[in-house]
Amino acid sequence: MKKAIVLNPHNDDGIIGIGGTLIQLLEKDWKIMYIQMTDGRHGSNKISPFKLKEIRAKESKKEREFLGIDRFYSFDIEDGTLGKLDKKSKRDITKKLVKLIEDYKPNIIFSPGKAEAHIDHRITYLLARKAIEKASINPLEIYYLVWFFPFLKQDSDSIEKVLIIPIENCFTRKIEGIKIHTSQKQGERRIRLVEVLNTYFSLLYQSREKIYDKCEIIGIYKINKNYKLFIKDLEGVKDVTKIFHGRKSKKINT
Repeated sequence: MKKAIVLNPHNDDGIIGIGGTLIQLLEKDWKIMYIQMTDGRHGSNKISPFKLKEIRAKESKKEREFLGIDRFYSFDIEDGTLGKLDKKSKRDITKKLVKLIEDYKPNIIFSPGKAEAHIDHRITYLLARKAIEKASINPLEIYYLVWFFPFLKQDSDSIEKVLIIPIENCFTRKIEGIKIHTSQKQGERRIRLVEVLNTYFSLLYQSREKIYDKCEIIGIYKINKNYKLFIKDLEGVKDVTKIFHGRKSKKINT
């Protein structure tokens, strides 16, 4: 059985960052577990934190049912406070993450990249790294992004491969999944941002070849035996770890 874990700092991060990738995996009979770090209570200025927490929990459940997510666990930490956790709390969370990983035994684990702008995203990355290092299994560790362009020079020590994944055939379904999160009042703006971002990745990494309409981008920490298992179930996936500007023969690496 093929399994994946997705660590979501907030309720809708996974569907925004790698919704198309997850849809493709689910269509190939992968089982996927969501692990949610925060309660999302501060995701709107117009709804009280207590009420918004309830609403976003319902939206999250509806998204999981829509996609067909196999399992779910929430740490239920107050939105925006991961950066304020003390050492003991971080150790406890890491210990729980290790147990979740070892119990579920995923082939791959998705977490946000370390260059993400939001503190909850960056701390999720750090907690995931520590948990994977301590776990007794060796899943393929994959980084995704939500709103910040990752995998640049500051990530060169933690990224072995960068891949683009065409998602034009499942983009409509991805957008439908994002729209489930109706409490996010800037919904139309968010949809437009996703459309622009996924189009940008397509154009950025394929300037010399076929242009796909929409793509997602992921970074892989270190290749292991699960790599081929993962990429064989993705449509048109391409390794763009080395991209060049200018004349090909000169290979001016970015």
